[in-house]
Amino acid sequence: MEENTENKMCTEIRRAFLKYVVLKIIKDKPTHGYDIIKTVELRSNGRWTPSAGSIYPILEKLESKGFIQSEGIERRRVYTITPKGVAGLDRMTKEKLELLNEMSRIINSVTEDDDNSDAGGKNETDENGR
Repeated sequence: MEENTENKMCTEIRRAFLKYVVLKIIKDKPTHGYDIIKTVELRSNGRWTPSAGSIYPILEKLESKGFIQSEGIERRRVYTITPKGVAGLDRMTKEKLELLNEMSRIINSVTEDDDNSDAGGKNETDENGR
């Protein structure tokens, strides 16, 4: 059961991250789904190519919530960000920075404790390495 919870959490984190990336790309320029996939692939130096099965549901959800809008241009749906989407992206950017800062504080706190435990003399060796 614990593994199932971890997988679900990882999936939710990936979806939230991809939603953020999609909004960021659309804010840069109006685009369509295939271009979003290729932009992610290019910006990640080929390490990540999201599938159409992950991009299009996110686009549908963002549009239904009013974050983006689309129009058919040359047989493709071109997505543009709305003012609500810009505000949402700004909020997500702030939350991302806060999360990264918090993670950094936690990591620093844990590693500082590790460094301090060595300073207490527990791990000291004599001149013969004992």
